[in-house]
Amino acid sequence: MNLEFIELDLDWPSDLSVFNLKNYILSTLKEYGEPLRWAITEVTPHSEKKNIQILSVEVVLIISQDKGKGINTELISS
Repeated sequence: MNLEFIELDLDWPSDLSVFNLKNYILSTLKEYGEPLRWAITEVTPHSEKKNIQILSVEVVLIISQDKGKGINTELISS
């Protein structure tokens, strides 16, 4: 097993309540590995869409050896 640190920008649609935000983030992070620790570091309005905000998230992931080496960097949005 390996630990990896990544930073992600996730869309936060306006129809997703703050009470469902944790489950939304965790389900998204599971695509990359098992989240060990994570934090929202910034919330900014989307530059093109009024009803969406951007969540900047920092994550420490547990990556198992059987999933290959490292995370799929193509999944990471910038």
